[in-house]
Amino acid sequence: MGIEDMASDAGMVFLQEQPARISFWMKDTLIPLSIAFWGPDRRIAASLDMDPCRTNTCPTYDPEIEWVGALEVNQGFFREHGIEVGGAVRLMR
Repeated sequence: MGIEDMASDAGMVFLQEQPARISFWMKDTLIPLSIAFWGPDRRIAASLDMDPCRTNTCPTYDPEIEWVGALEVNQGFFREHGIEVGGAVRLMR
């Protein structure tokens, strides 16, 4: 929220200890984002494009799956890098 731009190789990771079906919204988000969700098998199970919303009634983005991890990046990043549903996820520290 409130971010006006993001580096082309930046993003935000969301991790959960247990699989859960949780939706996202874009209230007060200023840039379009893409988000990919993965399950315990560390395979991308869903991907969505999300548009900025500056009103009080913003749509929610539901991946329609239970997930343990999600990655938000600039909209189009996954398409530009050939990242698709079914792809493997590797977390590094």
